[in-house]
Amino acid sequence: MTADTTDLPAALGFTAADLDANRMGKLSHGQMEHLKNERRRKTLAAAALFAALVLAATILVYFGQVNRSLILLGAGAALTLVNAVGIGRAGRAYMKVGGDLRSGQVEALVGDVERVLRRGRAIDSFLLRINGAELNVTKDVFMGFRHEAPYRIYRTSYSRHLLSAEPAS
Repeated sequence: MTADTTDLPAALGFTAADLDANRMGKLSHGQMEHLKNERRRKTLAAAALFAALVLAATILVYFGQVNRSLILLGAGAALTLVNAVGIGRAGRAYMKVGGDLRSGQVEALVGDVERVLRRGRAIDSFLLRINGAELNVTKDVFMGFRHEAPYRIYRTSYSRHLLSAEPAS
């Protein structure tokens, strides 16, 4: 597998202005807008999923009571618990991105990047390891890095969202 570092801006979706802001330890205006849009999209998806699971749990509990079925009641209760966990995770992700937007700070990871491919039954996972940190990335981003080559990677402080990267000298 070969890598071409000219593919990194396209794969990660950053511009030269974004990279300049990241070098100064700040989020660029474009990156802040991207984070806001992504947070909004994920929040709407979480709200839709919440409403669907509440409706499904309500129906299961109702029919469990009408039919005196412990299985349906248990399924409704279990679905309620799953929904609570999911909303908690969505809320935590929302607050992490909020912290990133409030601080506007970017952290830099510098070191040799190890590319790790984890094969799964249904899907492969693409990881980058740098200075003990593991970053889950897409295949395009994974292919944009050279294995065991030095890089400077910029990510948000709280949500750990990968923003930009450049070869380190």
